[in-house]
Amino acid sequence: NISSIFKGTSTEPKIEPRIEKIPEESIQIDDSDTPKPSTSKAVKLIQEVQKLKDRTITPFVDYNEGLIFYPILSKIGEVQDNISCLDDLVSDGILEKKIYEKLIVCPIHPDTHSSSVRLYCPKCHSLNVEKLNLFEHKICGYITENTNFDFTDPENSRCPSCKKSIKNFEKEIRVPAMWYQCIDCVEKFDNAVIKLHCRKYEHDFDTNSGQFVPTYCYKLKNSESSINSDTNQIKDDLLKLLQGFNFDANLNIQIKGKSNNIHEIPIYGKSRITDESILIFIKNQPDGINQSDMNSILVPKLDIDPTKTLLLTVSGINDGVENLAKHYGIHLIAESDFSQIISRVEKFVSDWYSENGGKK
Repeated sequence: NISSIFKGTSTEPKIEPRIEKIPEESIQIDDSDTPKPSTSKAVKLIQEVQKLKDRTITPFVDYNEGLIFYPILSKIGEVQDNISCLDDLVSDGILEKKIYEKLIVCPIHPDTHSSSVRLYCPKCHSLNVEKLNLFEHKICGYITENTNFDFTDPENSRCPSCKKSIKNFEKEIRVPAMWYQCIDCVEKFDNAVIKLHCRKYEHDFDTNSGQFVPTYCYKLKNSESSINSDTNQIKDDLLKLLQGFNFDANLNIQIKGKSNNIHEIPIYGKSRITDESILIFIKNQPDGINQSDMNSILVPKLDIDPTKTLLLTVSGINDGVENLAKHYGIHLIAESDFSQIISRVEKFVSDWYSENGGKK
């Protein structure tokens, strides 16, 4: 079975590996060059997102400098352009990343996002172009250009022909034609020359040559978002709890086991007084904790061989899980509320600490 592999009692023929006691220095925390938000910051961010309309974080664009900000990050002490902070929460399944807008930028100066549309006269290339519409009053058939009479004006919405008031422009007025006119050369034409203008560096570029820069919004996932938030919070609480009982405690730490395999442990604590240690796993499943979840804990538990191992959950417990946990010395704590879990963990650690003659 699983335990016999790690304990070395299997009857299967094998080459005995050289196993050495893993010193404390071999415990490594996964450090990354990219700054990641702490669990407390992640919780604060989720709480801030829950206050937003549609629970969605939208970007702010500095068009001249070509920078994209997320002002909400300043509320949790992060720089506003630390997009990796949000992407980490996407990887954790807390936020959903979606395209918010695609900006068309200058191909020569892509560092600026500020561009505008310009319409030119195809004859004299003047910018002094206006759009003309032909309006028809459906009831009486009166037709005129919008320069002569604009039915969209609420203060002048009475038809000059039948004298009836226009109350609903979209239903009562038809637009049979649209064209452009150059004010400078008085030329009328159906299609203007369309160019995009780089506003910072003052030059035009063709619409086909523009480059697209996507911006993203981040939406809080409805499913289990509150559980994820509470899970992050409970990790911080458990860390402080263990430290209060003279443990050196770490979150998401990588530990090398007796088999030389590396295991990532959600919470690891080692006593400052004795050589005793504790592993704490937190799992939540919509369909309840099953034996597959237990197996994912058994492997690191048996390979690292800590003094105590805890499994915490607010989910239901499926058949056979409790017996499996008891057989392998895993203390299972299942409650519907995380505050109750914290209380039970505190009692568990306190009793264990007292047995060794320790005092807080």
